[in-house]
Amino acid sequence: MEIGIIGSGNIGSTLAGYLTALGHQVMIANSRGPKSLGDIAAKTGATAVTTEAAAGAEDLIIIAIPNKAIVNLPKEILSASKATIVDAGNYYPSRDGQIDDIQGGLTDSEWVAK
Repeated sequence: MEIGIIGSGNIGSTLAGYLTALGHQVMIANSRGPKSLGDIAAKTGATAVTTEAAAGAEDLIIIAIPNKAIVNLPKEILSASKATIVDAGNYYPSRDGQIDDIQGGLTDSEWVAK
């Protein structure tokens, strides 16, 4: 499978390592760009790419970023994608600020999809 992971923190980099070990073609991206991902790419076997390239993965896109960064995602690419998109759900009010929809009962994945 061709998998794009947006987010290179604990969740994104761990998934990149596991999925690459299973034989998948994994692209990983973060907000700082591919040049900042050299160590993670070397450790996991994933290919460091731009966020737009990871969002263009054919089969699966995993979003593993803080909710406060969701607004910076390339919505036009994600909405046009035929890939399955999975949100790893990283909402922490202390880091992301209070998101009223989530505090009101919407799951973080529902909020991301919205």
